Amino acid sequence: MKDLIHNFEQAIAHTEPSACPEMLGELERLKALLWGRMFHADSAPVSQLDNGRYLTVQEVVSRFGVTERWLYRHKRQMPHSQPSRKVLLFPEQAITKWIASRKGS
Repeated sequence: MKDLIHNFEQAIAHTEPSACPEMLGELERLKALLWGRMFHADSAPVSQLDNGRYLTVQEVVSRFGVTERWLYRHKRQMPHSQPSRKVLLFPEQAITKWIASRKGS
């Protein structure tokens, strides 16, 4: 585990400032997956549930131009996974299709 943390620290130290937002998004995604794994240790990792990538709230907000408030208000209508009370994930392919279908309406 210490080697893994050291590798992360080295990667951060050598990251260009322009790449920091993307790196922060990926770290948030990994954090969400780790929370899900901790609470569902006896099941498959969250990232393997549909063999696809999951987006965090921040990634959905950034990619689709919606607000966090709107996202949380409409989450019950959307494809999502909530492995814990504080973690909300959206399957990338499914949420992309869902939002595209709403914009076409």
